[in-house]
Amino acid sequence: MRFIYIKNYLNISREKKFEFIKFIYSFEEFNLINQKIVLNDNALIIELSKDSSFDIAKTLIDKFFQDYDYIETFFIDSLAIEEDNTLILKRDDEVVRSVYIK
Repeated sequence: MRFIYIKNYLNISREKKFEFIKFIYSFEEFNLINQKIVLNDNALIIELSKDSSFDIAKTLIDKFFQDYDYIETFFIDSLAIEEDNTLILKRDDEVVRSVYIK
């Protein structure tokens, strides 16, 4: 599985979130199959189907948020919750980010 992590997504307005969801479902090059919210990081994790073009998806997402300097996006290959309630995000078997969750 591969995911796109959108840090600080929850900091945008409700209207912009609605625009984004409509935007992300409008493309044939990739298909959104799942979404997860990470409240402690104000983030959205989106899972795309295996036949999706992740590079195109990330480029379009970055373009959508280009006016929001505080929004960061990056690929994730896997995510797991550790025993100490830490969400571990990995890419190429290296930890990209870890977030404590309650």
